[in-house]
Formats: sequence, structure tokens, C-alpha cells
Amino acid sequence: MYKTITEQDWVYKYISNKKDPLPVVLGTKGTWTGNRKPMIILIGFTMVDVLVLGDIYGVSHHPVRKMITKDITYYAINIIDKRKVKEIIDDWNAE
Repeated sequence: MYKTITEQDWVYKYISNKKDPLPVVLGTKGTWTGNRKPMIILIGFTMVDVLVLGDIYGVSHHPVRKMITKDITYYAINIIDKRKVKEIIDDWNAE
């Protein structure tokens, strides 16, 4: 059974168990959605981290969101373009 969880809750749980959290890519299994469409969310704990992820995945031109939740600040880039999401998921599945 899957439990629905928000991005902010996921990040909070992830960071609370890590001394030095690494940037993450949410959605590579195709289960993360927005408006019922698959999406990928790049998350970094510094602006530089999320911009590097954006460069790696070819979306550095996308807007960066600064999120503050429960004393945590992180930066995120949403990828919602269907082709780009599929490309990233396929890339992760190939490894």
C-alpha cells in the first residue's frame, strides 16, 4: 500500500536522518505526480546543488523554488515536460 506524502514531508523525513544530506532526484520510479501527471523534482540543500542537478538533467533554465519548512531550507526544480520526465526515468532504469 502506498501512502501519499507531500514533498515537504518527504524532505523533512529525509534530512532528519542524515548528517550531511546529498541532493536528491524525486520521481525516478514514475510514482511522483502533480495533477496526476508524472513529474521529477530535483532537490538540493544549497542553490549550487540544485543548479548543478539542473545542468546534469538539462533543465537549468527552469525556475528554482526556495522552500522553507519546519526549520529546513531547500531548493527545488520541477520537471513536468512529459518527454523529459520519461527520458530521466528511462535513464535511471538503465543503470
